[in-house]
Amino acid sequence: MCAIFGIVGPYDAHRARLAFMTLAHRGPDDSGIVEEPRLFLAHYRLALIDPLPEARQPMRLEKTIGLFNGEIYNYRQLREALKTPFATRSDTEVLIRAFHRWGDAMPQYVRGMYAAAFWHDNRLWLFRDLFGKKPLYYAQAGETFIFASEARAVAAYLNAEWEKERVKEYLFFQTLLSPCTFYKGISQLEPGASLRFEKGHITLYPPEPLPAPVLGRTLRTDDLLSLLRRAVDRRLVADAPLGALLSGGIDSSLIAALAVEQRPKLPTFTIGYDGFDKYDERPYAAQTARHIGSDHHEIVMDKTTFLHAAEALLSHLDEPLADPAAIPLWHLGEKIAAFGVKAVLTGDGADELFFGYRPYYEILDVERAGELKYRNWLRNYFRAHYSPNKEWEWYKRAFGKTPVFRGSGELFTDLQQNLTLKQNVKDDTSLEAMAHLVKAFDHAPQGAAWMSYIDLKTQLTEVYLKKLDRVLMAHALEGRSPFLDRDLATAVLSTDAGWRMGERPKWLLKSVAENFLPETILRRKKKGFSYPFMEWLFEAGEIDRLEDINRKLGILRLDALRFYIERARKGRFKHHLYALWMLLRWLENRI
Repeated sequence: MCAIFGIVGPYDAHRARLAFMTLAHRGPDDSGIVEEPRLFLAHYRLALIDPLPEARQPMRLEKTIGLFNGEIYNYRQLREALKTPFATRSDTEVLIRAFHRWGDAMPQYVRGMYAAAFWHDNRLWLFRDLFGKKPLYYAQAGETFIFASEARAVAAYLNAEWEKERVKEYLFFQTLLSPCTFYKGISQLEPGASLRFEKGHITLYPPEPLPAPVLGRTLRTDDLLSLLRRAVDRRLVADAPLGALLSGGIDSSLIAALAVEQRPKLPTFTIGYDGFDKYDERPYAAQTARHIGSDHHEIVMDKTTFLHAAEALLSHLDEPLADPAAIPLWHLGEKIAAFGVKAVLTGDGADELFFGYRPYYEILDVERAGELKYRNWLRNYFRAHYSPNKEWEWYKRAFGKTPVFRGSGELFTDLQQNLTLKQNVKDDTSLEAMAHLVKAFDHAPQGAAWMSYIDLKTQLTEVYLKKLDRVLMAHALEGRSPFLDRDLATAVLSTDAGWRMGERPKWLLKSVAENFLPETILRRKKKGFSYPFMEWLFEAGEIDRLEDINRKLGILRLDALRFYIERARKGRFKHHLYALWMLLRWLENRI
């Protein structure tokens, strides 16, 4: 786990080093630079596998220089398969030799998370893992090509400006979808995609498609458990201390339980809020920890630590991110790193694979409403009677024969944005922003398979995994997500999507978890992550600042901003207001 940075073509060495230094937080254990005419490759290292100096990156092997950010969990098996002499015990050398052997087919053989770069035969190759667990940004300026683990480094070298038009996409999805970024001229490499830069020209290779569901195919519980065990075992490979996040929900609890089988007394961590029992999951996490026998630690966040973490997060993020959970994760990550832990297992991906969100089932009913024979009256009624609630938008889309589901991460609808921004936002602008994902989906964008697919591509990859990477890596802490193991995800996604969805959320995963977790945890009603973020923002006067910031920036309509402020005081549209707060404060820090 680390940071990569590189420039191919003419470059300014001083500016390159300064830009590279913006990534130092990602790898405090070591650094390395290859500096040649028309080539600058650099790496910060967080050493979890083979911490010896021989594994330093950039690594030169024969005619190839390789560097990557991530972990290759099956590197020992690949060493045996490659049948070639190795100079180190590192997964870096294995990845380079895998590239030598299989070229652009390398991702098919690798199990792990990575953003990798290879300089070979005067060509640069970039790869990003299937789910986009590790980030990779790039830009071309004339003959010069730049890439980095975070947009901040590319932006620092180019002195890139933010792009106002991207505000719409941010409000739609809480973030920017690959390949877009907030910066002019800077792109994200899409998850599962690769890129070649040669003689001043970029060639993009499309993302590897996610496995398609097969009608009638199912998966036995025993087989799912075997895949889960192997996925967890792979992520326990490390030469450094590991831990696990434990929220008290099924996903993280099951991962922790399987991890403790291999590592008794594994440290587990949860966060809570004194005085806010309705948000606090510490009792459930503690119950699970006692049941599985982990070495459990509780971290407390109050208003003071919340505000400190919020300011630190705002200063750190290279792009705004509208997930309120990023702030407690910042505080939690800081405390976990102080324990000496360098990587934590998480439950990310289970909701998207196993249909854990209640709105999935609601959306199916709404989609059926679009098939009503006599729907014209209802369609006209909905158009004439606006409601700010998202459900109103769902029905309007259904009656208008346009895809209802735009992802669980969708925040502001088209009409909400049109009423909020000082720019015109037409119907289905959000659909245009994800047109490349619709095109890549083989069937009509509706039903169970569509919902799982689009959430894996948007909410999971672009919100949750981006949050996990940016926040934890700010503390040189790695997040590992066993549910997103390539073999496990392939097996699950290849089943009949309707069968996998069933009649109740996560029934398939619960059939495995019932052998490992307390009954009270299994039968808990799903509760979205929440905490008193809006109460604290109001108490601290943060919300009172927004009108003044907005007058300087001129982005939002004043009446709309006041609408969300007043509704949030009453406990409604809190997430919407948080997204506006994050946007205005992030821009204030940079303009």
